[in-house]
Amino acid sequence: MGLDTEKIKLSVVVVYTNVAQLNEAVSCIEKQTIYPSVETILLDNREKRFSSAASALNFGAEKASGEVIVFMHQDVYLWGEDILENYYNFLIDKPDAIAGLAGVAEADEKNYYDFCETKEKLYRGISTNGKIMPAISLDECMFAMRKSLWQKLKFDETACNNWHFYGADICFNNLISGGENYIFSTADACHESKGNPLNGSFRKALKAIVKKYKGKLSRICTTCVNIKCSSFSYFKYCCIAIAVQTKRKIFK
Repeated sequence: MGLDTEKIKLSVVVVYTNVAQLNEAVSCIEKQTIYPSVETILLDNREKRFSSAASALNFGAEKASGEVIVFMHQDVYLWGEDILENYYNFLIDKPDAIAGLAGVAEADEKNYYDFCETKEKLYRGISTNGKIMPAISLDECMFAMRKSLWQKLKFDETACNNWHFYGADICFNNLISGGENYIFSTADACHESKGNPLNGSFRKALKAIVKKYKGKLSRICTTCVNIKCSSFSYFKYCCIAIAVQTKRKIFK
């Protein structure tokens, strides 16, 4: 039997290439207190069906039946069993808000993380100490919004045509449109990935974001990069990134 869509409150969209990680993530979702009212939309990208995160997540969101949509990486494990219920309760009355596990705080432009980066519970970043914090942008590992807000904003498949900045971009767009972003964190979760903000595809995506928001934002503040929104700052960042990568290769 299929899910009764009239009873679905929340949809979780996951793009995956690693089945083992996906199974562990889904196992955590199935233990959530709100689970009978949750649908999982699992998008198989092992054969590169989707060319970008933006196109994949727009596809998944279009199919979502829930009032709230959670966009989550395949390697995020929700150990706390009330996480999704808390997100639903927080967002259901905030039609213009995006909330995520981690992000760049509006107050000081610093990264705040309360989740683990390994299953051995190694923490990174600055703790929110349980506070809900207004944010400039949110980490892409997990963030959520009302479906009605996604319909208004949608992921930019032109500017974000690979696997970077799609989450930051929709957060920037939301702020410019009068919405709000929040770091709504928890220590009872794990994200098993550090990413690589120095690679070529990341720099290419950053260039597109700088071009898109030049004159609209003073800075590009994300959990991976924080630079002035200018061509010169982008060029300076790339020079440093290439130098660091080259040094790494020499010493390997």
